[in-house]
Amino acid sequence: MIPESLKTKVRELLLPLAKLFSKVHPNLLTFIGFLITGVASFFYARGIFWLGGIILLVGGLFDTLDGEVAKLTGRESKFGAFLDSCIDRYSDFVILFGMFLWYMPLRVPTILVLLAMFGSYIISYTRARAESLGCECKVGLGERAFRIVLLVVGSFFGPKIFIGFLLLFVIITNGTGIYRMLWVWRKLKMKS
Repeated sequence: MIPESLKTKVRELLLPLAKLFSKVHPNLLTFIGFLITGVASFFYARGIFWLGGIILLVGGLFDTLDGEVAKLTGRESKFGAFLDSCIDRYSDFVILFGMFLWYMPLRVPTILVLLAMFGSYIISYTRARAESLGCECKVGLGERAFRIVLLVVGSFFGPKIFIGFLLLFVIITNGTGIYRMLWVWRKLKMKS
């Protein structure tokens, strides 16, 4: 889980940018972030990981900016949060699909990308399902911001070394999913 102090620092840094984009509807910023991620995916599919990483970082910035603009302008809504969460899942898929296309001729990296996709989805699913059961579930290291940073940093090392980052991504995401399942099990057991 990302410490609140770090989240607060990031919000402070984004405030001038949020003010700059305050005339743009937050949902539009969500879609812009998704389109930018799609461009990053194109470069990953071509094996130009460093450029994919830079573009993914910009897409991630828009993904954070939409929520900050919503708060700043009083446009926060349940639908906006829902839409953002759904588009995040599409973004996760698109970026990893680009990597899948690049690694497709290689068996082990291709399997790692598929496991990374699954890990990304199990993190969001366990949180959503836990919350539907009345348990707030934000535990574990594999939150989306951390995953994006891991992918961006790994991208600067190129496709060969990135495989190690991909393995770390798989371990962290799936480990977080399993940890969340156990955490919810304990919480629900304590309630009964």
